[in-house]
Amino acid sequence: MIYGTPEHKELFCRFFIDTHRPFRPEELPWPDLGPETIEKLKGFPIWDYAVHTERQVFLKLSAYSREEKDPLLSEALALQAYEEGRHADILKYFLHRYGIPFTEMPEKRLPKNLEWCFMSTGAGECIDSFFAFGFLEISKGSQDYPLDLIKVMEPIVQEEARHILFIQNWLLYQRYSRPLHLQPVHYLQTLYAFFESGMSRLMDLKNLGGTSFTIQAREHEKSSLSPKDFINLCLNENKRRLDAYDRRLARPKLIPRIMGAINFFL
Repeated sequence: MIYGTPEHKELFCRFFIDTHRPFRPEELPWPDLGPETIEKLKGFPIWDYAVHTERQVFLKLSAYSREEKDPLLSEALALQAYEEGRHADILKYFLHRYGIPFTEMPEKRLPKNLEWCFMSTGAGECIDSFFAFGFLEISKGSQDYPLDLIKVMEPIVQEEARHILFIQNWLLYQRYSRPLHLQPVHYLQTLYAFFESGMSRLMDLKNLGGTSFTIQAREHEKSSLSPKDFINLCLNENKRRLDAYDRRLARPKLIPRIMGAINFFL
């Protein structure tokens, strides 16, 4: 596959559209939870932020899909916007169903450069998904949460695998459809988007009380994995989840390579 060609665009857009799974939050097989599990979930200080983040991504992508002139790209972007909005709806349904309190934060003003916004948002999704794949596997073996609840989250996490695959191919399409002398500029912009997203997540953790949250999460998960083992788990899960899709599609490489390099020195 030659990146940046009409054939590449057709492949990654059609892959994304054709693998969409229609459902509503209330149709998922939500299990009954005991008081102890619900109290544990109430203790996590992330719910306001999580709902707000998914809602903001929906608004940004919806605006960008309307701005995109190419009909196929616009359709795929609008579908990802819909799925991000559905993630916010799933979170809100989950919180209402189990009586977990949260506060809806005010929406932020949309940025002017929506293409850069999607690049930055996509970089953040690649970072988040890499670690989410590992954490979900840890949760399956921890017995801290009912397996039926984790199974509800499984298709949602797999949906994130579709998202980052689409984002990676969108990035390459945007880069290689540009004139040759502008392609290095786009590459540097991509690197900066990942750097900015990584720093943003570090600041978010700090604002959420990152140290105490990390300790709390570790206590809840009861994971005995070393950092090296956890990174290996994330690398393996990242590969496993993406292996389900067409091998001609480009896989996200930056975060796995960075974490692989870190793992080498651990």
